[in-house]
Amino acid sequence: MRTIGHLIRKEFRQIRRDRPMLGIIFVVPLVQLLILANVFTTETKHVKLLMVDMDRSRASRELLRVFSNTDRFDIVGHLDDPTPVREEMQAWRAQAALVIPPHFERDLLRGQAPQLQLVLDGVDGNTAGVALGYAEGIFRHFLEALPAPAAAQTDLRGAPIRLEERMFYNPNLSSQQYMVPGLVVALLTIIPMLLTAMSFARERELGTLEQLLVTPIRKHELLLGKLVPYLVLSYIELSFVTTAAVLAFRIHVEGSLVLLAGLGLVYLFTTLGLGIFVSTIAESQQQAMFVAYFFAVFMLLMSGFFIPIPNMPELLKKLTYLDPMRYFMAIVRDIFQKGSPLRYLLRDAIPMAAFGLAIFGFSVAKFRKQIG
Repeated sequence: MRTIGHLIRKEFRQIRRDRPMLGIIFVVPLVQLLILANVFTTETKHVKLLMVDMDRSRASRELLRVFSNTDRFDIVGHLDDPTPVREEMQAWRAQAALVIPPHFERDLLRGQAPQLQLVLDGVDGNTAGVALGYAEGIFRHFLEALPAPAAAQTDLRGAPIRLEERMFYNPNLSSQQYMVPGLVVALLTIIPMLLTAMSFARERELGTLEQLLVTPIRKHELLLGKLVPYLVLSYIELSFVTTAAVLAFRIHVEGSLVLLAGLGLVYLFTTLGLGIFVSTIAESQQQAMFVAYFFAVFMLLMSGFFIPIPNMPELLKKLTYLDPMRYFMAIVRDIFQKGSPLRYLLRDAIPMAAFGLAIFGFSVAKFRKQIG
């Protein structure tokens, strides 16, 4: 243990002298979190909307006012004729157009069903679908505010069955409440893996790794001495980034922080193990960085962070089971949003632990074979 203690102190001294590395560990994740949390959002706002009002009535003006009072749509023009709509979309001056037909108010007051038309630019299918949902919600509120005799008979009011919508866990449908925990997982994967991989690669470039191996120190002591400081720093990074996420974005952590810390420790063995594996492949720090980047991109894209796993093709869905990040992503989101206890997380925690141990063990074995 004294030998391991000496190695740990040596590694901490080396890290303390390396100011750029301290910046990578503590400053870079914070900057990435603050920027990326605002970039990665599923919310759609400020859709450029054209109003084509062919009725020019009080009802059509009221509908225009309702659309202008939300940040979901920005009204960018008023037309009397729908003919220029396609050209406006072609020139990217509009993403949607609401066409109000003639006699809209008259038909509405008679209880008939005026046919509103919402034209959407389908190039960005996701934005178009979300904008359509927003528009339907605005129509619903608009009709509910109408006098009962007019609204009661119109088809726009919908089916006779009234659907009451309630959202559990994220009632405001906050995109950041969903995306920020995913960013925490991404940062906890990429940075520890890079640090570990480049640390061993740097030792190899300097020739100090081979010098250590020819000493009486045993290899498991060498690995522990090298990895424990990065495990501690990664753990501090986990608490640092989580605290920043909670304070900066007012993210609620509904579950147990102790449970998050415990499962985070298990996951760190995976990322550190991957770092060792990368170091066995790469001969230099530059190679280590590129190989780690390859693994990081694969893990990130297959984890469900950007694209929900159920939406992936069947073959890719099966491949995601080989991605340990998939399990921790689900665990962190469940703890942050649902406050799930351990018994609901075992479905992901058990394979994550198995993968972590397997990757760590394989990487250590390969490292020993490579160096020995």
